Amino acid sequence: MKYKSVNFFLILPFLMIVTYIIFNNPINLYDLVNQKEMSNFSIVWPKIRILLEPIYSFIFYALTLNRNFYKPVIISWILWTVSIAILYSLLNKQALLKWLHNIFYSLMLLFTLFSFVALVPIPGPRLEKPKNYVTIDIHSHTLVSHDNVAPDYISLKAHIWQGYDVFFNTEHNHSDGFANFPNKLKYKIVYPGMQMQTKDKISVLMLSSKEFNGNDYKNLSLEELIRKAHSNGMIVIMPHWWKWHIKTFSELKDLGIDGFEIYNCGYRNFDINERDQLIKFCIKNNLPMFGVTDWHGWGYMSDVWTVFEGDLSVNIEEQLAKKIKTNVILYRQEQSDSTLRFVFEPFCAFYYYVKNVQLKYFVSFIIWILVIFYVVFNKFFKYIKKYLPLFMTLLYSFTIVYFYIIVKNISTNNIVIKSVIPMLITFCLLWFVLWRLDDTNKSQKHKI
Repeated sequence: MKYKSVNFFLILPFLMIVTYIIFNNPINLYDLVNQKEMSNFSIVWPKIRILLEPIYSFIFYALTLNRNFYKPVIISWILWTVSIAILYSLLNKQALLKWLHNIFYSLMLLFTLFSFVALVPIPGPRLEKPKNYVTIDIHSHTLVSHDNVAPDYISLKAHIWQGYDVFFNTEHNHSDGFANFPNKLKYKIVYPGMQMQTKDKISVLMLSSKEFNGNDYKNLSLEELIRKAHSNGMIVIMPHWWKWHIKTFSELKDLGIDGFEIYNCGYRNFDINERDQLIKFCIKNNLPMFGVTDWHGWGYMSDVWTVFEGDLSVNIEEQLAKKIKTNVILYRQEQSDSTLRFVFEPFCAFYYYVKNVQLKYFVSFIIWILVIFYVVFNKFFKYIKKYLPLFMTLLYSFTIVYFYIIVKNISTNNIVIKSVIPMLITFCLLWFVLWRLDDTNKSQKHKI
């Protein structure tokens, strides 16, 4: 086994370097509206990335997937993880019981990584832009929305990390979240808004230059809501139209819609042809277009920024009301949705990574992979394997306490209470079981 590990150390870096040389061709920032490169804009990654590259690369990959990719991607990763655990057991000529233990352990590592992707606040790429441009996010939520997992101060931090100058707080069906932000930042960084569902079963974004009571806009038809919002000086934007396909673009314009989302980080699966039609429609009718985070606290990395030439000293909502020209800047490439891609998903993920990564981060990636495999093939790996479940049990315990603290005063039936905390408790118990199983097996061997 030692000889094999030495050979592996020699072959693996060579194969990775060859892959980099063949496939590396980084994408450039481009405007989704006119499909032109934005050479005067750039991406800056946090310095900490180079120290955490394997985790960083996986998080960005996972957080920029299309939502309709989630199921096949997760299934593929599970199958490959189980296959590797079985192969490891075969090479080490282990008994069946040990096979099951290895599979259980490997799946727990994978699921822990998935939870890490969703919940840990690691900053992503930041947009650098010319001084005369404003970067805006018109669609974001906080913990007081039923499906958000992060409070207002984390929303602030996430938007600042990503290079946004301003953003609108648009809670689901109420306007309560805006009051939680610091007064000194209101109308400077954060603006009031709301995502309201109408009687037509379609949601719209309402953006305002002043605080308002969201209850005044409940139980209205789309036409009634738009008319009332306009009478109160608001603008109304259509979010992720492709999620519903309710009403045509022309019908929505005739009802008074002031603009459209053409990219949404929560719902990236917008058919290219339909998106092109919407972009052409907006250009023809002088309607602003937006790319949004639709931020719900699940991860802290975005790949889209909406910018316009503007002035931060002037009320942002008032500037938007003038139907300004926007650029929707993407740091993204279209990805295949073929069955073959999902069958070999881990390898496809590595391909997309290698294609875009800068050399310094790729070197860090190789070093980390070699360190990980050195640890795995080293004799002290057994101690790491033994005590990692205990460490993870404690880590999940602290995480449960953290989420309990941030939601204990939330009146809404938030997803943290319904799903996140139960999931964390489950992971905590499973890691504890894994630790006790390992400890019990060691004790039995010692008695024998």
